[in-house]
Amino acid sequence: MPGPANAQPRSIAGRYRLSEALGSGAMGTVWAGFDEVLQRAVAVKELKVPRGVPQGEAAALRERMLREARALGGLSHPNVIMVFDVVDVDGNPFVVLELLPSRNLSAVITEVGRLNQEQAAAVGVSTAAALLAAHRSGITHRDVKPGNVLVADDGRIKLTDFGIARNTADAPMTTTGLVLGSPAYIAPEVAAGRPVTPAADLWGLGATLYAAVEGQPPYNVEGDAVKTVSAVVDGEVPRPSQQGPVCDVIAALMVKDPAGRMPLDEARRRLRPLLADPDDPLFRAGDAPSPPARRLSLRNMIAPAESVSQHTTP
Repeated sequence: MPGPANAQPRSIAGRYRLSEALGSGAMGTVWAGFDEVLQRAVAVKELKVPRGVPQGEAAALRERMLREARALGGLSHPNVIMVFDVVDVDGNPFVVLELLPSRNLSAVITEVGRLNQEQAAAVGVSTAAALLAAHRSGITHRDVKPGNVLVADDGRIKLTDFGIARNTADAPMTTTGLVLGSPAYIAPEVAAGRPVTPAADLWGLGATLYAAVEGQPPYNVEGDAVKTVSAVVDGEVPRPSQQGPVCDVIAALMVKDPAGRMPLDEARRRLRPLLADPDDPLFRAGDAPSPPARRLSLRNMIAPAESVSQHTTP
């Protein structure tokens, strides 16, 4: 059966022309799009319910996707990918997003290895600012990880994929054994099945900064999602091998007790002095390779497929 890359161009909602599939994962497909009313390029994310989710749960999930995507339309911040529109096409939600020529942080880490202190601080300051804006609007991200942090070609840093397409109970696993979220970056209390709160984003920020300075995620047990989640819940919290202000912030964010985690404004205060221009935190490439071509950059608008893993429950 032809995949998204082989799909023919189509139009939705009478104004968005979809041309090329930029990427796909278990939760959906991102298309290169064009808004024929406003005459601008956009990214359009087609959200899908993963296979194996019961019909009743799937209907509730689709409704939640629409509800949360609409709520995100009111969130405007320089460090957040903007949601322009949300449309329902035959019961399937489509989210129209700002199109940003960029790489995600995961790709940057793969290419350059460990980030230096200023680069990591820029990621921390910008991502914390995005999360602060979201939390003040009553929105919890729930999946902060390098794959959802975009580094634009001009050095701006933006957070994307805010809480769209999570299950109805905010638990890391559905009744069918579907692990939702990213096991390597999930907060321990969420991995243990407790309700998601904004404090989960603090852990996610710390885990993302850990990956930035160490060049690898804080948890990864044999590439197995279930074993990794178990390590997050029951294992020791890893600490960076380096020292310095960024690593101190990581240690203060990656605290198992949600109430003991460093507040976002304090994390920003600690990291800002590391930036060349604290009022304009940009990712400075330094010796990093030049950004890839636009087509490759745009593929990073969708979270990787590994953010959702399926297994059989015991």
